[in-house]
Amino acid sequence: MYKPHNSIKSLKHQEISCYEGFTILCWNVAKLTLRSSYQEYLKSIVEENHIDILLLQEVKKSLATELELCDYSYILSPNIQTKKHIFGVLTAFKISCEDELSLLTKKRELSYATHKVTLITRHKISRGDELVIVNLHAINFVKNNDFYMELENIKLTIKSHKGSMIVAGDFNTWNIKRVEHLREFTHDLSLTEVYFNDNSKQKKVFANCLDYIFYRGLELSDSKVIDAKKFSDHNPILATFKF
Repeated sequence: MYKPHNSIKSLKHQEISCYEGFTILCWNVAKLTLRSSYQEYLKSIVEENHIDILLLQEVKKSLATELELCDYSYILSPNIQTKKHIFGVLTAFKISCEDELSLLTKKRELSYATHKVTLITRHKISRGDELVIVNLHAINFVKNNDFYMELENIKLTIKSHKGSMIVAGDFNTWNIKRVEHLREFTHDLSLTEVYFNDNSKQKKVFANCLDYIFYRGLELSDSKVIDAKKFSDHNPILATFKF
């Protein structure tokens, strides 16, 4: 395995701002993105739920071919690169992207000696504000204090933004100390958690949820979890917001 190079991106909607509201999907796809069955399933979810923004973790992309992404613009921020593939978090959208920043964790995971990565993007919204979206796959297999310090690094990077914000992804909050660190992180950023009527479908370890969507400066109008266990050990979580 190699330390990854630059992000891979395709920006096709740079003249379009986000109006009125949007639906976001967050999903750890367990490196299944090259399978045709997964691609067909994702397309069906997108069409059925009118998804505007995708936040995917554990994306696998061939270096030789383009991604199949239903005509979205996208940025793939890698944490692992091999001779044939690149892996990381991907944010996809059909609006302009004003800026992007990738943050590799300072620590490496012990089992694989790999970093995790967070992708931060900025998007225009109709009221003249900017929406910041943070797509993260939190570090695992490290001490709780290391987990906390990585969250602190993300917070320091985004805390100067005073407008609308979404922070979502797989937080690997499988023990209570990590959950407490996450609560402190979201409190300091004035973020509200998206709750789901049927949270039994959310990915849990030791009764602790791993996948979350947090927000501020937006109005939540709907949320749900989709059962996709035949594809991934995580289920997609969806939230619809309006301004």
